[in-house]
Amino acid sequence: MILKVTIIGLLAGIIGTGLGGIISVIFKKEVDKYLNLFMGLSGGIMLAVVVFDLMKESMNNMGVINTVIFTFLGVLITMYIKSKMNLSGDMRFGYLIFISILLHNLPEGLAIGSSFMSTEKLGITLAIVIGLHNIPEGLAMALGLICSKMKVSKVILLTIVAGIPMGIGSFFGVYFGSLFSSLIGVFLATAAGTMMYVVLEEIFPKSRSIYCIIGFLLGTLIVNYI
Repeated sequence: MILKVTIIGLLAGIIGTGLGGIISVIFKKEVDKYLNLFMGLSGGIMLAVVVFDLMKESMNNMGVINTVIFTFLGVLITMYIKSKMNLSGDMRFGYLIFISILLHNLPEGLAIGSSFMSTEKLGITLAIVIGLHNIPEGLAMALGLICSKMKVSKVILLTIVAGIPMGIGSFFGVYFGSLFSSLIGVFLATAAGTMMYVVLEEIFPKSRSIYCIIGFLLGTLIVNYI
């Protein structure tokens, strides 16, 4: 049972973000031409995930005050990581997106594993939903990395790697059950703070135009209808 749940969670993470990375290859030649649009799209997807998914679920799990506190903690953690990264500006921005998605996938894996403790049908349904939901997130991450002038092969590899924590989270979720289910809200809020910082500090200031706004709105629609 534990091995089965871990594999399901791992596949949901890797296939979801990996597909997003593969889709981004289609846009590679157009990134420079439509940079502001893609930056806005990436930011829109990530910010919509923060507001409509991560913070919302965290509030349901542990209340508004605790969610705000741990979201701010996520911001502080990301600021610290950024200060320690010895990379150029564009490359640092790309890796910050990678780290934010990496941290975000762990609590989603915990949710999958914990749901299997309720019923197997619920766990499988949640894995499919989260896997599909990870496609636009993988796309957002890949576009951010491509905008940082990273090689396409490395971008796809990193989108696949970003899905691995979902398998790890699924393992802990099903193995420790109620212990980690009570901490899901903490992980979700912290991941929300990480993604929020990357969007507001790194993405939007670099893409101030009407195309950024259009991209943001498109990203919001994608998250809410996938």
